[in-house]
Amino acid sequence: MSFKNLKNTKPELDSLKKKKQFSLRGENLLDLKRMQILKLLREYSKDYFNLRLEMREHFLENIKLLKKAYETIGIRKINRIANLTKTTLEPEIEITYIHSMGIDVPKIELILPKKKFPTYSYSSTTLYIDILIKKLREILKIIMKLAESDYLLYHVAEENKKVTRRIDALDEIIIPRLSASILTITEILNDEEREEFIRMKNIKEFLDIEKD
Repeated sequence: MSFKNLKNTKPELDSLKKKKQFSLRGENLLDLKRMQILKLLREYSKDYFNLRLEMREHFLENIKLLKKAYETIGIRKINRIANLTKTTLEPEIEITYIHSMGIDVPKIELILPKKKFPTYSYSSTTLYIDILIKKLREILKIIMKLAESDYLLYHVAEENKKVTRRIDALDEIIIPRLSASILTITEILNDEEREEFIRMKNIKEFLDIEKD
């Protein structure tokens, strides 16, 4: 919005007043949007940190199971089982987006292959291996949810920055400039009106004198 070369006229003044009203309405709408975004930020932050805590608890539990498995059948055997299992596990990730609040919200789905026969013998391994594999599948799903939550949190925070910058621009630059321009033109027009009044009064007095 340019404030240069303003005309000291009544139409220009009316135009500036309309622009100021429009800017004030826009500021109010943006402020409402920012309040909604801040509410979302609080909700997403809570979900994000809850998921991080849940993931941490699962990791600690899996580490305990892995240590027990090491103690029972040894690290070499577990490494062989891990390498064999890796060849049969081919997970896929499907990502879809939903547009909401000006943000593309991702939905990440982990597609695990159908259960197959294990790559190890039940008789020569420990129960901890079975539990650990099941727990690892669960933690993969938590990681997907955490990725969604992290994405949302980041982009909602960025959207909040954009809205805040727009509000600041209106509040600190555009509206004050409009107000100053309105005041300046109003004062000039009032001065011109007074001058015109005095001029007309002088003309009237002169004509009255001439008449007499």
